[in-house]
Amino acid sequence: MIRRVLAPHGRLERFLAAFLRVFLRVAFQPWIGPRLQAVGQRRLVNALALLMPGRMGLRRSTQQVGHLEIEVLSPPQAEARAVILYLHGGAFCLGSAGTHRGLCSHLAFESGLPVWIPNYRLAPEHPYPCALDDALATYGALRMRGYSSEHIVVAGDSAGGTLALALVLRLQQQGQALPAGLALISPVTDTNAAAQRAPSPQGVRADPMVSADWLRQGLGWLHVPHGTPEFSPLHTDLAGLPPMLIQAGDEEILLPDATRLAAHAQQCGVVCQLEIHEERWDVFHLQAFYLRSARQALQTLAAFARSAAA
Repeated sequence: MIRRVLAPHGRLERFLAAFLRVFLRVAFQPWIGPRLQAVGQRRLVNALALLMPGRMGLRRSTQQVGHLEIEVLSPPQAEARAVILYLHGGAFCLGSAGTHRGLCSHLAFESGLPVWIPNYRLAPEHPYPCALDDALATYGALRMRGYSSEHIVVAGDSAGGTLALALVLRLQQQGQALPAGLALISPVTDTNAAAQRAPSPQGVRADPMVSADWLRQGLGWLHVPHGTPEFSPLHTDLAGLPPMLIQAGDEEILLPDATRLAAHAQQCGVVCQLEIHEERWDVFHLQAFYLRSARQALQTLAAFARSAAA
């Protein structure tokens, strides 16, 4: 099922959305991609993350699983039995629990569930399958700490959405119990095809976040072998996967990925809803401190997670 979500009315929301488009085109998109190597991109994104603060009133703690550090955001009176495993985006080469603290704090607050955010290993220093192995380790740690699979929701944005889906497909291959739900924001759904993506369009409606050049760079660094089933979900039977909620903006270059995934999931018999947010870009949820539309999208994700894990 496809649901189109209109941008909220109001002068302030329109002004902030217009300002953020310009800001991202000037301060983010030109510098994130082949112009900088991974270290430089990470430094810039870490600095920009300071402009996207999260909600107050949550408890922040750290879990250590082997080499892997996991940040846990817990709201007041959090549901003890259920949890969200969140895999951050960043084209597989940047991002962290810190860069996504704003988004995940809203998700934790609105859902009433703790959110686990692993700082999984990044490409190019750690190519495939390092990030997927870390996602599996985090899921295993949740199970070891007493969370049953039917009370775990796996979520992620962009590259993290790709990893979230890959994680569930790998669990299915291994015969492990699957989580209760999948919440995906703008996932890349065919890494081989995406590597050949045409250049990003120009103009007002162009995605101010993700460029085709950056996507190609990140996928090249990740170095997934051609035809790997977990990273080619459009060519993999998804039957048996848990219910999915997919969100995407109508201005982003990853919208076709989300649309094709939703259609394929439904053909495989998976319960799937696709939300297309009008006049919004890739993972606009990151700007939840500023945009009412981002907060509303996260409220929908939170309600899905609560329902799936109930």
